Amino acid sequence: MENRIFKIASVCGSGYATSGWIAARLKDALQERGIEADITEVKVMDLAMVVDNYDLIVSASELSDIYSVPVVASSSIITGIGFEETLAKIIGKLQEVADRK
Repeated sequence: MENRIFKIASVCGSGYATSGWIAARLKDALQERGIEADITEVKVMDLAMVVDNYDLIVSASELSDIYSVPVVASSSIITGIGFEETLAKIIGKLQEVADRK
């Protein structure tokens, strides 16, 4: 996963407050582990139009698995409860993306 910048969509209903918090916390956590990511806040209603621009979707709530990229629900990023498990899942999905390309 070295020398790669992953594109991640941070998704919530409005695309601002919650997704901004998720994006900031996730970016810091990934950087601490040597993983570079470009994280963009996206409104859930706009996601279908832009999903192909991303390697991974991290959502404040459960999303159906209808998208062409992996989706990880991230309420633990907000609450802190189960954060490490969610982060491990996100890193696993990014590794799968890296292995495919």
